[in-house]
Amino acid sequence: MSLLQRAYGRFGLKVRNDRSQTRCHGLEQKGCCRLLFPRVAGEQMEVVTVNISGGIAAGDHIEGDLQCAPHTNLLVTSQAAERIYRARPDDEPAHVNISCHIEDGACLEWLPHGTIFFDGSRLQRKMAVEMADNARFLFLESRFFGRVASGECVEQLSIRDTLSIRRAGRRILVDTLKLESDSVNLLLQNPAVAAGHRAVTTLVLVSADASSRLEPLRHVLAERECKGFAASAWNGMLIVRGIAQDNWQLEVILQRILPILRDGQPMPTTWRS
Repeated sequence: MSLLQRAYGRFGLKVRNDRSQTRCHGLEQKGCCRLLFPRVAGEQMEVVTVNISGGIAAGDHIEGDLQCAPHTNLLVTSQAAERIYRARPDDEPAHVNISCHIEDGACLEWLPHGTIFFDGSRLQRKMAVEMADNARFLFLESRFFGRVASGECVEQLSIRDTLSIRRAGRRILVDTLKLESDSVNLLLQNPAVAAGHRAVTTLVLVSADASSRLEPLRHVLAERECKGFAASAWNGMLIVRGIAQDNWQLEVILQRILPILRDGQPMPTTWRS
């Protein structure tokens, strides 16, 4: 089998507090990775990740490193949904590894648009978070199994997707999706898996006040259009999981949920309709 050109990308960002404003203290961009900095009002810095290769193919390697100094406030989003393309039978999976360090009193919000998996795609992805006891971390990952509007059907996938969080040196969460199947569409039909829905999402909030968000959040989730969502909170952590028919319906629901977890802050620049 012929060898294909593979993409490599790396981004790194260090931020520090400068007179109550979060500012860039170190920037690294290599290969297919770019970071954009929209102008936004307020103390929070917003960063948009861009993959200039147009998507991720088997064998690609992406690395990222985010470092938030004390009392900084950083929001990281994406330009659009990331695409994971079909792999050939003998191709190795794509690898994406992101590390995050959040120091005392700092806040990091990771709010990308999500990931579209095409039939036959292969991905190994890991996000590792080290945070101080009084730091704040908000995580969102949405997964779309094919594009419903395009009539795509996903049957074969190989995915290992892990979020690992350590707070004050102690591991508090390891959340892993492992999906290796030749009948993904049939699996998604199972009521215990996705009940025929093609979009799934997970939100994680780690914060001292995480449990106080649960009641107002459940009030919204009780509405009919959010019936595929549920939330729970314990040990300074809140987790939301949900399913939707497609990415459009999911994003509409997320635009109702996220303000509750973000103290009513406006949506990231690339999310605004």
